[in-house]
Amino acid sequence: MKSFILFLALVCGGVSFLLYTDNQFVSGNWAGQICRSAGALCHNPQLLAFAAAGLLALWLLMIFVSAIRD
Repeated sequence: MKSFILFLALVCGGVSFLLYTDNQFVSGNWAGQICRSAGALCHNPQLLAFAAAGLLALWLLMIFVSAIRD
C-alpha cells in the first residue's frame, strides 16, 4: 500500500509538471492535444501538485507509523 501511494504521488507530480510545461508552451504540437484532453487541469496544474503533496505526506505518515509500531 505504501508503494502504491508513493507511485500515485510521483505520477500526480509528473503530470502536474507536464501540464505546467504544456501551459507555458502552448504553441507546440503536443501542447494543444494535452490541453484539449486534460480540460481544466491544463489551466490549473496546481491541483495535481497539491494532490501529489498530500499523497506524499500520507506516505511519510504511513512510514512513520509503521516505524513506531515495530
